[in-house]
Amino acid sequence: MKKLITIILALVMCFGFALTAYASGEEKETTQDASTPRLMVTDFKVDSGSLKPNEKSKVTITLRNYSKTKYIKNIKLSISEESGDIKPVGTGNKFVDIIYAGGAYTWELELTASSTAGIGEHEITVSSEYEDKYYGSYSGSDVIRVNVKQTVGLDYSGVQLPVKVYPNDTTTMEIAIMNTGKSNIRNCKIDFDIKGLESGGTTFVGEIAAGEQASASANLRVGKELADTEGIVTITYEDEFGKIYKKEQKVSTTIVEKPVEPETEEEEQPKYPLWWAFLLGGIVLGGGVGCAIPIAIYNNKQRKQDELRL
Repeated sequence: MKKLITIILALVMCFGFALTAYASGEEKETTQDASTPRLMVTDFKVDSGSLKPNEKSKVTITLRNYSKTKYIKNIKLSISEESGDIKPVGTGNKFVDIIYAGGAYTWELELTASSTAGIGEHEITVSSEYEDKYYGSYSGSDVIRVNVKQTVGLDYSGVQLPVKVYPNDTTTMEIAIMNTGKSNIRNCKIDFDIKGLESGGTTFVGEIAAGEQASASANLRVGKELADTEGIVTITYEDEFGKIYKKEQKVSTTIVEKPVEPETEEEEQPKYPLWWAFLLGGIVLGGGVGCAIPIAIYNNKQRKQDELRL
């Protein structure tokens, strides 16, 4: 009898445990996780460091599902830039089947910049649309900032010396610098390393806007040593991001003895200047005329008297 009661009690307890487990499982199945899974950009990289006009650059974007309990599925990724200067190669969209809770996805795509894209940082929006396991719809967006570099170009003229120069003289070099690129040039300067010629230091030009021209003048003092000489003129400048560029030009000249100018003999000046001659001539002529008039009058009067006597 005792054994039967023990068996019955054991069966009741087992049934109770089973019923409790069933109820607990049913509750788990019927309770829905209402949390919002967050898909966010955690990192990005531009392989070339920045975008350049009309060139393709690979961009790698990493996105993470920050939910600890939910996977997300049917994910659509897209990319856009407000000005339209930055464009994806292709559609700029990507479909991803699933990203598990706590998992990440790496999106690789190519971007390019237009020829008129502004220099500096551009904000690119990475958008996402997705569902959770209960078919709830979500969306999100993040911003990444990508630099755009425009072309840098410089041309110049006037970097040359005369065929020959003279000791202790000063020769002037007039240099014209043209910004032929689409990016501003900054901290432009000119240095001279020419044996036998002293420049007095660096010639600073400064900033040159895209498409503009600047000029610089350098006075070079010639040394005393007579010789053929050559050297380097270096033009250094920076782009908008501080990258340094350099152009070099060889120059040469010959330092020769300055020719001596021939001396000219001074012509002997007349003892009396010409105007004195005219003055003396005038006095003599005037005196002669003055004497001739009274004599003529006297002779005429005398002739008349002689006629009366006859």
